[in-house]
Amino acid sequence: MSTMTINGRLTPLPADPEALLVDVIRDGLNLTGTKLVCGAGVCGACTVLMDGAPVVSCLMPARAAADKSVTTVEGIGAGQLHPVQNAFMAHDALQCGFCTPGFIVEAAAFHDRWRKAKGTATPSREEIGAALSGHLCRCGAYDGIFRAVAEACAGHFDGDDVVSPRVEARAKVTGAAKYTVDIHHDGQLEGVILRSHLAHARIAELDLAPARAMSGVSAAISLLGDDRMVRFVGQPIAAVAAKDRDTAMKAIAAIRITSEPLPSVIGLDAARKPDAPVVFEKSNRKKAGNVSEGTAAPASWNGNVRGPSSAFSQRARKARNWVAGAREARNPLLVEETLPHRNAAACVPGAARDRGPLRWRSPDGARLDAGRVPCDGAARQALQARP
Repeated sequence: MSTMTINGRLTPLPADPEALLVDVIRDGLNLTGTKLVCGAGVCGACTVLMDGAPVVSCLMPARAAADKSVTTVEGIGAGQLHPVQNAFMAHDALQCGFCTPGFIVEAAAFHDRWRKAKGTATPSREEIGAALSGHLCRCGAYDGIFRAVAEACAGHFDGDDVVSPRVEARAKVTGAAKYTVDIHHDGQLEGVILRSHLAHARIAELDLAPARAMSGVSAAISLLGDDRMVRFVGQPIAAVAAKDRDTAMKAIAAIRITSEPLPSVIGLDAARKPDAPVVFEKSNRKKAGNVSEGTAAPASWNGNVRGPSSAFSQRARKARNWVAGAREARNPLLVEETLPHRNAAACVPGAARDRGPLRWRSPDGARLDAGRVPCDGAARQALQARP
C-alpha cells in the first residue's frame, strides 16, 4: 500500500489511480482548508506543499504523492502562526477568506525561500506578484496581500501573534474556517452542473436518461430555457444530484447532448456590428432562461445592444422630480456635496443612510442622482465633518 506523509502524519493513499490529491485531502482526511474551486489549476485555492514546493492538488493524482511529504494550510504554523499568517491578519489581507489558504501556502513557501536567500530584505511588488501569479482573489484583497507578504519577508512579523481587525481572521488564515462546501451531513447529496463548452449554440437533444439510470443518482434535470439556447461558455445546461461527487461526475459524463453550433462574437465592438449574430431575438428574449430584459420600448432595441428599460427610466424620473422639489422646498434631507474621489460606489455609510435621499456632484461636475447614492471612505469623512 502506498503512503504519504501529510502534516507530519503517515497516511495511506487510495488504490484508485484516478483519485485526485485534493479529494483525498478534503474528503478522505477532512482537511477542508484546501479548497476545490476551478478544478483546472488556475485559481490556486487548492495549493499544498509537496516536499516543500507548492503544487495544485486539483490536477495532481493522489498516487503522485506516494512517499512524499505534503503540507496543507492546517500544517503551516500549527504550533505558532507563520509570519505570513500574522501579516495577513494584521494587514487585513483577506475578505471572504475562501482563497486565503492557497495564498497562505504559496506565500509561506515564498517567504521561506526569500528569507533563506535574502535575509530580511524587502521583496519588490514585482517579485511578490511573480510568486503569487497563480492565485486569484475574487474579493480583490490584492493590495493587502502584497503588503503582508512584503512585511513578513522583511521580518516585521517574526514575533508573537498579532491582533487582527477581523475577528474571524485567525480561522481563515489557518484553514479552520468552515464554508458551505466544507459541511457534510448523513445522506447528503452532491450536486454537479453540466456547462456549455460552446459560446453560442442550440441544444437539439439533451438525453438525461443514461444519468438517471445510474445507481446512486437521485436526480438529473435540464437547466435550459424554453428556447434551448446557450449564449456563453459555461452556461448551465443540466444538473445532477448523486450520493457522492464521483457518482455525480460519472452521471454528468453519461448525459448525451446534440448541439447545433451558431456564430458567436467576442467583445462589445464586435457585438455592435450590424451583421453580428444576435444573442437574444427580440421576440424570444422572454423565453430564455435566467434572463430579465425589462420592458424596453421598441426603439431602444438594436441587435445585441439595447437602451434602458422603462422601469429604470421611471425610477430615474421620479428621483429627478424629488430632487427638484426638495431643492425648491429646501428640504433638509437633500445633501449636495462635491466628492473628493471619482469613485462614488464603494460603500453606503450610516451618515448617508440616515440623511435619506442624496444628490451628489463628482469632481468633474457630473451629477449623480439617486434615492440613495453609495459613496467611498473620503465622501464618508466629508459627510461626517458637516455641522
